[in-house]
Amino acid sequence: MAFRVFENLEMLKFFRLNSIRNRMLSGFLFLTAIILAVGIVSVDTFGRINRIADLQRLINQLQVHTLNLIKTDNDFFDFESTNEKYFQTRTSRFLNTRDSLQSIVQNEMTMTLSHVEEEGYPLIDQLNKIDSIFNNYNVKFKELEELVFIRGFKDYGLEGEMRLHAHALEVRPYSLEVLLLRRHEKDFLLRHDTFYCQKFMEASNKFMSILNATRSTNPQFKAHLKAYSNIFRKRVDLEKKIGLGSTSGLRNVLNQLTFSFGRQFSALNEISDTLYASLQKRASLFYILMIFGAILFSLLSGIWISKQLSAPIARLSKIADAVASDSSIAGGLTLSNAAYEIEVLTNAYVTLIDQRNKQLREIKEQSVLLKLHYDKVDKLNHELDNFLYSTAHDLRSPLASLSGLVGLMKIENKQDDFIPYLEMMKRSIERQEDFISQIVSYSKNKKLDIHPELIDLKELAENIFQDNEFIAEGTHIQKYVYYKNDAPFFSDRSRVQIIFNNLISNGIRYADSNKADQFIQLKIHTTETEAHIEYTDNGVGIASEHVDKIFNMFYRANLQSKGSGLGLFILKEAVIKLNGSVTVESKERKGTTFVIALKNLIKPEEIRESLIKDDSHQKQLIEKFANVTVN
Repeated sequence: MAFRVFENLEMLKFFRLNSIRNRMLSGFLFLTAIILAVGIVSVDTFGRINRIADLQRLINQLQVHTLNLIKTDNDFFDFESTNEKYFQTRTSRFLNTRDSLQSIVQNEMTMTLSHVEEEGYPLIDQLNKIDSIFNNYNVKFKELEELVFIRGFKDYGLEGEMRLHAHALEVRPYSLEVLLLRRHEKDFLLRHDTFYCQKFMEASNKFMSILNATRSTNPQFKAHLKAYSNIFRKRVDLEKKIGLGSTSGLRNVLNQLTFSFGRQFSALNEISDTLYASLQKRASLFYILMIFGAILFSLLSGIWISKQLSAPIARLSKIADAVASDSSIAGGLTLSNAAYEIEVLTNAYVTLIDQRNKQLREIKEQSVLLKLHYDKVDKLNHELDNFLYSTAHDLRSPLASLSGLVGLMKIENKQDDFIPYLEMMKRSIERQEDFISQIVSYSKNKKLDIHPELIDLKELAENIFQDNEFIAEGTHIQKYVYYKNDAPFFSDRSRVQIIFNNLISNGIRYADSNKADQFIQLKIHTTETEAHIEYTDNGVGIASEHVDKIFNMFYRANLQSKGSGLGLFILKEAVIKLNGSVTVESKERKGTTFVIALKNLIKPEEIRESLIKDDSHQKQLIEKFANVTVN
């Protein structure tokens, strides 16, 4: 009897534990499936984000190269329209650059369209519009280039023919009539007003009438007058096609297409940003739902498992109490097996919960990284929008000024009042070139990787001083460079050059001309860990309310600032890129001090192992500048 009761008890415990195992196994498998689903969706989401980031990169590259092509076109019309060599050979470095950029833009457009079609992004129509605008722009540019070549310059084209016939007419006694014709011609070319065309034709007809009334007039003289008038009419028609102003002719068409580029690229970026935001929102919602479901499931399964485990233990306890008086049964009845199973199941559950918590922590960490990545991309896009808007705004005014000055230069050639116009044109060009240089520096600092190399900071500083030697404001400034080199210094040369160039050019540009002892001083000390650079000048200084804002993009301390507001912003960006730091102290009318610390990117032992053994030139440089013994 006792043996049969004990046998039934063991069978009950066995079946009960098997039932619990099966149910717990099902629960664990379900929880594992949830975790796997979260992992798969996470991988897919990050893949989608990377593909959208690649798309944004392609769009940005396409936009930058398109702007460079438009800038090259403007340079062509500004410089080559008065270049005799171009009209002799019809070849131009600007046209060669333009052909290269056109090929790059077309290839990038093909890559972007292919990427969009593969991913199924709703950007096909927008890209096709940009492609259509680009093709139309190229056609109109070719038409305008053809008209400029036909128009000619000096002894070439229509202008050359007009000058030939005009010079043939400049004989006595008709000097006044010819002078009147030339005056109306120049008035038209200068002011682009068709009123002077009518005045020219009236003066031409009157002149012809005088010649017809004079029997002794040479027929060739009349032919020159007639040819001069006909070519002038052709020139007028040609100028109308080119555009008498920026709002007419092919010039207006190209301007409108340029504005269309801006609108289309802006719309394209908005759609790309919308796709990115939508994907991030869906991913966040999915993670929240999965986390909530997993937590809810864990709570419910924990309650259920606790009930399942406590019930058999209570029943086993009652049975044990019922047979406690029978020693044979008590000897065979132990709770050691039940306790072991409970312990194993508990340990397995705890392990699974730990794994789940680890997965949740990883998901949260990845969500934080995703948010940081999104904020960074959003910040970069915002900066790029502001940068491009300011660039377009600042480029438009100098180019318009330059275009007007070039026109005046063509008309007022070989006259005394030509010199002021040249000076004005020169200042406009210098301002534009400086601004473009700042744009290139900013782009390089943002996109290029860091390439450490051995740098002689003293030589670099002295070269930059020499590059700025002939700037008018810098002729009276004393330059001092104090250099202490305790170790070879390795860093990215282009970024260090950007830092020095902005410091020195700003010091020259904002020198105080009222001071007799103007100076710029650089103290450089290189060690195994860093380069300590202290820049000091006694220029106009910076007002205290502006000091903490001078590193902001496009910030100008006053309306009389000569720069674009990018120099110090790019300087700080370059310092940050090199893991350095920069501080500034300045007093108005006293001067300014910048203190910069740049990390030495290669340690001495790394120099010996990676550079010296294969590069004798590096050995010589290191021995020269740092007195390092090479084994």
